[in-house]
Amino acid sequence: MTNFADSLVEQIKAKGTPCVIGLDPRIDEMPGFVLSRAMAAAPDARRRTAISVFHDTVLEAISDLVPAVKLQLAFYEQYGLEGIAAFQDTVETARRKGLIVIADAKRSDIASTAAAYANAYLGRSEAFGVSSRVFDVDCITVNPFLGADSLRPFVDCCKQFGKGIFVLVKTSNPGSTDFQDRVLADTGTPLCERVAAMVHEYGSEAVGACGMSSIGAVVGATFPDEARRLRQLMPNAIILVPGFGAQGGTAADAVKCFKADGFGAVVNASRSVTYSSISSTTSLEDFIGTVRSRTMLMISEIRAALAERRD
Repeated sequence: MTNFADSLVEQIKAKGTPCVIGLDPRIDEMPGFVLSRAMAAAPDARRRTAISVFHDTVLEAISDLVPAVKLQLAFYEQYGLEGIAAFQDTVETARRKGLIVIADAKRSDIASTAAAYANAYLGRSEAFGVSSRVFDVDCITVNPFLGADSLRPFVDCCKQFGKGIFVLVKTSNPGSTDFQDRVLADTGTPLCERVAAMVHEYGSEAVGACGMSSIGAVVGATFPDEARRLRQLMPNAIILVPGFGAQGGTAADAVKCFKADGFGAVVNASRSVTYSSISSTTSLEDFIGTVRSRTMLMISEIRAALAERRD
């Protein structure tokens, strides 16, 4: 069974970058060539068509540049059943192009319900005597705030099926300080550090040949000081770094999540790559060129920041 961390590190080395592109469908902001394709479809298939065409085009532009894509479930779910169908379309297209697929779903619940989430996205579901994969992504983000038992089903699926998780530790939004920075009375340390310790504990069960674990963490680029400390607390965790680009995190901020050898994290950008400078009149060729050039700019910025940090 292939270890998820090994697969991700292998892809990072093959592509020469730890950059990940986020796919967050916003139909009203898509270029005209996408919307015209959607309007030509049956009324009950227009949302699915728009999302699938848009992301097929994005994947065409970036698949040779990056190791993975991150699909934000909420942006698909807002379009109902068509959005979920489009999510599955995007997963299948990304996998055909050899990309690792991260579902940004932030799932969590009591252990029995968490097991259902884990089965849906990472493992297998049983019905009528048949075991089958459902969404079958490579990795999913999970919320740890229901406790250790809520994480166990996800960890078990990672070990059984060669999948991965990224546990929310210190998120990129300003409101993360409301709870994640609260100091615990028993330890005198912030809650996010207690979660980091849990990630490290569970992560020891799923360390690959690369020395990194399939149990990773989410730490925002918008909190670089905290990121430095959390990196120390989770030496084997791959860190998913949101907040770069549109949310204000810089390349210098993002690389605080990396290990000294320049590995150990992946940096995500979404809106700043796929929607910035796009208008209703943007042509197919210009859209592909813009997405590709913005991806290459991100890659260049992260590489430069990593080199400066090593120096």
